[in-house]
Amino acid sequence: MILLNQVTSAVLQLVVFSCVPFVWYVVTQRRARGFLAWLGIHTAPKPPLRLMACILVGFFVALFLPYMWLYQAGNLNYEGFTVDAFRQSGWSAQTIAVILVWAIFQTSLSEEILFRGFLCKRFCHKFGDRLGTLMQALLFGLVHISALPDKNIPAMLVIVLLTGGIGYALGWLSLKKASGSILYGWAIHATVNILSPVLVFTFLLPS
Repeated sequence: MILLNQVTSAVLQLVVFSCVPFVWYVVTQRRARGFLAWLGIHTAPKPPLRLMACILVGFFVALFLPYMWLYQAGNLNYEGFTVDAFRQSGWSAQTIAVILVWAIFQTSLSEEILFRGFLCKRFCHKFGDRLGTLMQALLFGLVHISALPDKNIPAMLVIVLLTGGIGYALGWLSLKKASGSILYGWAIHATVNILSPVLVFTFLLPS
């Protein structure tokens, strides 16, 4: 049941996060064909694999100490189907499946579609690449404040800076190194979101 609920939640979020760019595309382009390529669902002529590895490693190095501070201060909220699955059955096939659905589809894919595939490109077209990338990154950081159980200023600043920094790097990667593709940022984002609950459940979450 937990896995079914997670799949349902992931599908609903993907649909919601995809609807806005799809409606915008149909209205502005007056056609539906070509939407996926316009959104960034395509490969780059030269995949930036080395940069992807550097960004991924950099994320974990930069995030470790602030993440631990947030956890120790009680400013991280671990709840949802991933936690429910782990508490119910530990490291079972169900828990792994729930984490993968949540990390790969519900969070990383839906967020890359909305923020990097749609907002980043629209902002960059309107305000230029640097400001447009910064604007979508700031929005990306701000929406993650909702995950904080205690909305104190230091914790909010840390969350906005951390997630906003990730959003900026992924926007830059898409625009400057991946020919507008969001697939490579999606791969990084999904990897981070898979490893995060694995580390938390293994080392931090109380039994």
